[in-house]
Amino acid sequence: MVPEYESNGYFIVKNAINENEVQSLINSLNVFEKDINHYGIRNLMKKLPCIRELALSVPLLSLAKEILGDKAKPVWTAFFDKLPDANWNVAWHQDTSIVVNTKANIVGFSAWREKQGVMHVEPPEEYLSNMVTLRVHLDSTNTETGVLRVVPKTHGDGRVKSKNILEIVERSEVMECTANMGDVLLMNSLLFHSSRKATKPKHRRVIHLEYSAMSLPKPLEWYER
Repeated sequence: MVPEYESNGYFIVKNAINENEVQSLINSLNVFEKDINHYGIRNLMKKLPCIRELALSVPLLSLAKEILGDKAKPVWTAFFDKLPDANWNVAWHQDTSIVVNTKANIVGFSAWREKQGVMHVEPPEEYLSNMVTLRVHLDSTNTETGVLRVVPKTHGDGRVKSKNILEIVERSEVMECTANMGDVLLMNSLLFHSSRKATKPKHRRVIHLEYSAMSLPKPLEWYER
């Protein structure tokens, strides 16, 4: 797994979570169904204890440690769904910001912004290249349901300006990360990724978990660590 992940910037682990565990997670997430933005929930570990348990569970934490080493810990989580009334395109991008506890004037940390009362910032590139995202699939996902698309190996380009990402995508091979319920996609934060609108929208539920083995300079702390 590790050599392929390091080369391509992503890897899919089949059947990492069993069907009973998936159904239990779905049942827990149903608490958000009446929320206006129930198709996108941020800071999930702070809202549902079962998500912290999932992030720290042996199957997932061991995957993160394979990539990042024994100090790997979950630092941020979110939930995404695609539904008929929440069916959107996600443009090609890299995940270049992290979620922290406060704002501070520290060299290399820039583009501060607040989302739902929580601070986001773009850190030095070394923090991004040493993170791994685990996307836990609660449903099968394919072209019809708005599957995640990636450009292999682009994590090796480092942080790329948005205006240049499309130019690179246009001359590169695009892969669709088709997955089944219970599969987990491992992805480097700097890998180019996007998704199209679902052509047959229905649930495409994904729990997004970010891990890091690095500490932040004080007074910054990972928001959910």
